[in-house]
Amino acid sequence: MLLAVRATATYELQDESFAFLMVEPPLSGARHRVVEERLTTTPTRSCELRRDLYGNPQRHLIAPKGRFSFEFSATVEADPNAELPEHAAELPPHELPAEALVYTLPSRYCESDLLGRMAQTEFGRLPPGGGRVRAVAEWVRGHVEYRYGTSGPTTSARDTAIQRVGVCRDFAHLVIAFCRALDIPARYVSGYALGLEPPDFHGFVQVYLGEAWHNIDATTGCLRPALVPIAVGRDAADAAMMTLWTPHEVVEQAVEVRRVAE
Repeated sequence: MLLAVRATATYELQDESFAFLMVEPPLSGARHRVVEERLTTTPTRSCELRRDLYGNPQRHLIAPKGRFSFEFSATVEADPNAELPEHAAELPPHELPAEALVYTLPSRYCESDLLGRMAQTEFGRLPPGGGRVRAVAEWVRGHVEYRYGTSGPTTSARDTAIQRVGVCRDFAHLVIAFCRALDIPARYVSGYALGLEPPDFHGFVQVYLGEAWHNIDATTGCLRPALVPIAVGRDAADAAMMTLWTPHEVVEQAVEVRRVAE
């Protein structure tokens, strides 16, 4: 399917600042291809597209003091999102590739070491594989209330397990922490989601099963029609849409994802 995506934001910066901007999907991936794209920003002293440690496209720029804004638009050819196969196989740690092994370890927002006992109690007796990961997502969806504004930038998976409220970022962190506690590689993904209401940047999960990465999203009982990844990482800290090195205020932000005729 062919998607049109658009993302805009405006910030008020107290001073000139170095920044990371991550809104541009990789030009090609396992399930998508960028047909065309365009990024415009407020005039900057420098603006360079690089790649981070995980291979994500990362725009490095020096944003001016005062109002800074950007607009990104793209046409993306994307495969329909697929269900996680019930029998996708878990691999033992010694058989995992390096790219997946790092995602079995605890991270700042996904404290799998602190949630290990809970994960084993809830899911340890289930047959390993895709069915167990789907059970993790269903548990999170059934026990955590989606409520905007109830979590903040420091909320972790452990906090969400206790408070039982959050947004997509928190749902994803808890799924990741439970999976890692079960030795299943799981990584955070920021991306564009078709059919998301209200439209916004979306956080979901990819798990490594059967020698491939598979999408899993605990925020919905239905299958998202299409997901286009922007960035992957250990948790949301590695995939933030904008990272600034000076005090700032978000003035406005908007995201649009729609299907277009091919």
